[in-house]
Amino acid sequence: MKLIGLLDCNNFFVSCERLFRPDLKKWPTVVLSSNDGVVVARSQEVKDLGIPMGTPYFKVKDELKANKVAVFSSNFQLYSDISHRVMDILQSEIGNIEQYSVDESFFELHEKDEEAARLRLRQIKEIIERQVGVPVSLGAGKTMTIAKYASEREKKKSGVCVLVGNSWQKITPEVAVSEIWGIGGQTCA
Repeated sequence: MKLIGLLDCNNFFVSCERLFRPDLKKWPTVVLSSNDGVVVARSQEVKDLGIPMGTPYFKVKDELKANKVAVFSSNFQLYSDISHRVMDILQSEIGNIEQYSVDESFFELHEKDEEAARLRLRQIKEIIERQVGVPVSLGAGKTMTIAKYASEREKKKSGVCVLVGNSWQKITPEVAVSEIWGIGGQTCA
């Protein structure tokens, strides 16, 4: 069975910073833009505080301080280096990949069935997390859009999701149009 897969590094900039600061593993953490103007990455703990992505730093500076949030300036050289490590492993495991962004890559997955695909993605996840140290989510489906949705669906759980055939058909009625990659607010309305 041929599927499209997507690897997505979770909270990537924050995860990179935490590699060198393991004491911050469960600590609320943000990374700011290159000029420290806006929040460009948030740990789950900061997301839970309700601080949105792209918020100007000056507007949330006091709230971040009050919640003892660790704040980092962007270190794009570090993020690029970690990204190369992740993508090199993915490429060595899968073959040809199509890097979509610094922390995401599409690829083809050829497995005999849905369960074999799930096991293969779990194996890749474990290899990357063990060798690089950043958490990743992997999803697979018949299209890039389904693969993207699958990678997001299990991000806070197992981190691996395959949606094909009955598994995809079963959940489609509960999928909000706004959750589909590439559909903005105007299109959703």
